[in-house]
Amino acid sequence: MLEKILDERLVRRRGMTYGSFGDDLKRGGEMVDAEEVAPPSENGEVQTVKAGGGLKSWITDFMNLLKAFIGLNFMYISFAMSKAGLVRGVVGITVIAWLTYISCIMLVKVKNALPKEVRAANKHLTYGDVARITSGPRAELVVNGALILTQFGYCTGYLIFLAHTTHDMVQSSWPNWGFVLVPLPLLVLIAQLRSVRSLGPFSAFANLSLLVGFVAVVVYISMNFEFQPTSPPISAFPIFFGQVTAALEGIGLVLPVEASMSDPKYFDRVLALALSCLTFVLMTVGVLGFVTFGEDTKSIILMNMQGSGIITGIKIVLCLGILFTYPLQLVPVVQSLEGWVAGGPPIAAHVIAHEIGQAGIEIDQEIEREQEEAEDEENMAAVANPDEDPIPTEHTGRRTLFANQWYQVLCRFLVVMATALVAMFAGKSFGLFQSLIGSLGAAFLAYTGPAYLHWHMFRNEMGPLGKLRDFFIFVIGIVGSVVGTTVTLMEMFRADDGGASAP
Repeated sequence: MLEKILDERLVRRRGMTYGSFGDDLKRGGEMVDAEEVAPPSENGEVQTVKAGGGLKSWITDFMNLLKAFIGLNFMYISFAMSKAGLVRGVVGITVIAWLTYISCIMLVKVKNALPKEVRAANKHLTYGDVARITSGPRAELVVNGALILTQFGYCTGYLIFLAHTTHDMVQSSWPNWGFVLVPLPLLVLIAQLRSVRSLGPFSAFANLSLLVGFVAVVVYISMNFEFQPTSPPISAFPIFFGQVTAALEGIGLVLPVEASMSDPKYFDRVLALALSCLTFVLMTVGVLGFVTFGEDTKSIILMNMQGSGIITGIKIVLCLGILFTYPLQLVPVVQSLEGWVAGGPPIAAHVIAHEIGQAGIEIDQEIEREQEEAEDEENMAAVANPDEDPIPTEHTGRRTLFANQWYQVLCRFLVVMATALVAMFAGKSFGLFQSLIGSLGAAFLAYTGPAYLHWHMFRNEMGPLGKLRDFFIFVIGIVGSVVGTTVTLMEMFRADDGGASAP
């Protein structure tokens, strides 16, 4: 029932439903919202402008977009470079960043071409919502399934990162997988936090820890710089593709961030600036780390940094930041499982992918407020219709800090344990696991999905070059996913059989 209320709220203001748009989607539709209307853009499109503007708004929008993409990526980009080589790596990062930019722009254009009634009814249209409206419920299922898969994978990667880094600090004879068990009691507890808003302080601390880690990595490499790059075989390039795709994947937050901007018509410029800065950061750390450590580059660059109490302190700060970010990344997976147990579909609708940055928190606080209002409506409906079968919840009228329903507690416990099991069995190399997630889920989300939706929406308006571009990006997503997954799995199996593998 809650899901039904949320869907109705999505189009309530215009009194229409998704079904009424299914066969009538306008191409290049007007962009009109409940705020104010800007002058037409160069292509004649009317756009929404929210209150505010100026330099402060630009900086806020830029930071939100940057934080949607930033994360642990600078920690493993040097290892990715070691799988490509210096020249191929620099060119590869540049091309993948460009593909990411084009794909994000395509997805936003598809959303802006939806009928104005849909966009005016809810500014929080998600990637999955756009897929459903343009291509049907199966497309939404695939997109949201991929989002949940990648979020589960990122959470598992965090556990692998914690286990490897802790093992490296204490120099224990205990195997790496054993260190996955160490943070589990705390993670199980934090995962029980009921509200996304409760995670705000944890995300702020994670941002600070990442900044400390980045500065420490750059300073350490600069002080120990050597020029000793290696030339890996071309057969290792798919691993590089998977890792860099994972490093630049933030498309699940692009639509919510664009909708929250004070002036969305400048989205393409702000996105270009954010991705340029991120590319510069990744290129700097990746190149410096790779040419300094060469074939000894570890899958986590921190493990190449040894020798002082300061380094150990930095590792501890980063581990704490990742530890407290884990439950934020877990939210979409938990919400999907809880919704299924409560009688909903196995793959939830309205999935918002959370990144390590504060942007996910800021956006989801507003979404959560809407969900709480929907819950209140559900409670009133239950009182008015006591004979209807409610979903298995027991609302008390006051909001608790932790989950207090048996199925919520159980679902969160099971999801945390599932990530731990995968980390124990598949986490011999953090770098290879990140490559697997990038190839298996992120490549589809970042390239294949936007290219298909853009072609589906504009195929009757595009010229041959536009169609060729969409086809090219679509193929890159498919081929990169298949080849990257296959090569990475082969490398992981080889490592399990005793072959050399970076820790």
